Amino acid sequence: MLHKDADRRKADIAAMAKLTEEKGYKKTAAAILSFANILDQNQVPPDFLKRLDSLYALFEQEFIANMPEGQDFRKRCFEEIKKTVFAAIGRMHPIFSQAILVTFPFLQKLNHAKSITGFLADELSKQTIKDKRVVLHLYCYAYLITVEGVFDELARMLYFLTVVSKDNIPSVQDLEKMEVWDILKKSTTTPVFLERWDEKKHVRNAIGHTRIYYDSAKDEVRFVDVEPKSGKTTYDKIMKLSEFMKMALELEDSVEAFIYTIMMLRIYDFILSPNPYQ
Repeated sequence: MLHKDADRRKADIAAMAKLTEEKGYKKTAAAILSFANILDQNQVPPDFLKRLDSLYALFEQEFIANMPEGQDFRKRCFEEIKKTVFAAIGRMHPIFSQAILVTFPFLQKLNHAKSITGFLADELSKQTIKDKRVVLHLYCYAYLITVEGVFDELARMLYFLTVVSKDNIPSVQDLEKMEVWDILKKSTTTPVFLERWDEKKHVRNAIGHTRIYYDSAKDEVRFVDVEPKSGKTTYDKIMKLSEFMKMALELEDSVEAFIYTIMMLRIYDFILSPNPYQ
């Protein structure tokens, strides 16, 4: 065996594969599980990194094809996150595994929020809820959690991976001081998942202050955001319910792309790291 604790590592890979299969990525799950066999061997096969790259390509295919709506966004989002993560690995090798530990508190918060929004997304995808007002408010709740409790963390993680180097490893304390707007100011280009962030934030404010109005006859939602101090209306837009659902889906997809990108990196640790549990 490659490692004395190979059985523990194999169990964790199997758990990762099971979670991935439960989310509907069956081909990716089977490919993840195949990596457990490497731990029974005496050395790492020469095509290991090629297989890992193929795993990401397979997940990308399944992730993009997950549903007809939003495929272009999912493709651009996943490719950007993957490129950012792999570039960070290239700069930090061989100490990337230690450096990435800085982001784990943010990843834990992402996973917690995703456990709520992911459950709602799974239920909504079944299309068993007939009352569109119920559908709207479930999407609103998931949207509020994602924008309020997830996107600062997601932006911090992406920023960390963009700037980290052997001479510059941002601390948790410094990252926690940064919000989305701070990170946007420091970015030379707008990350895909933060496109139209100003509008997405206005929609969040409208939901948070219950300034949303649904017209069932037209299947339209009106979102109104008001500046608290002046009382001035800063956003007033009517959109089809389907348009809002697409906006909410983009938020959910952004989180999923990031979580799976980081999660599958654990395979690298399970195979190569002397102690992936430090």
